[in-house]
Amino acid sequence: MQFIEVTGLAGVRSAVIRFERPGTGLAFRLFPMVHLGEAAFYREVAARLRRCCDLVVAEGIGEGSAGADALVASYRRLDGHERLGLVVQDIDFDSLGVPVVCPDMSGPQFQDGFRRLPLRERALVATLVPAMTAGMRLLGTRRWLARHLAVEDLMSEGGEAAADLWPGLDDLVLRRRDRLLTDTLTGLEGAYRGRTGAFTVAVVYGAGHMRAASEALAGLGYHAADAEWITVFTVEPPGRPRPGARGESR
Repeated sequence: MQFIEVTGLAGVRSAVIRFERPGTGLAFRLFPMVHLGEAAFYREVAARLRRCCDLVVAEGIGEGSAGADALVASYRRLDGHERLGLVVQDIDFDSLGVPVVCPDMSGPQFQDGFRRLPLRERALVATLVPAMTAGMRLLGTRRWLARHLAVEDLMSEGGEAAADLWPGLDDLVLRRRDRLLTDTLTGLEGAYRGRTGAFTVAVVYGAGHMRAASEALAGLGYHAADAEWITVFTVEPPGRPRPGARGESR
């Protein structure tokens, strides 16, 4: 199952996947997120949440963690960068008119976990993240960024290598937060399954968390009924001519 697809023609696309279970009107709709994309992508996600969902489960570490701020800075410093033409995820959940729950870590919880990381991993965050961000600002392209965004239900070799490089950070950023998410989905399934009529729960989380979400829903008897693709960003900024296009010098 693909959550984020990367192709040369379509660019980066997110699969909005609907999970259903026979005998109940309760459904879950997964919105795999990329935290840096075209503004139109985030507008489309927000519009679908307003139109199609009754409850939103949203990602978001609370304020008060220097460690989380350091990680978020890796893409926030690319917000509005002229050459990339991409923006940071900016969905205003309070304006949707739909109830929203956020089962993510609080800032102090994340910071406590970050302080407990091995010194080597904290040093990697302090050195590699700023260096990679600076490199993207100077030389990065959408095409290069897209190469690292594909996400499927089975972890890639690159993802496994990254987890091996900093296992403590992988556990803090992914595994522990996965458990908070799946515990919430299990609780919501029990609370809303017996409702009369249709009821859709949206899960708006980073694509890396969708493996855990889909596995939890499958364990509860739900299956992927359908999927729709939304473009996160094209590999070339809008308005940039393709090499060899008519009227372009060679």
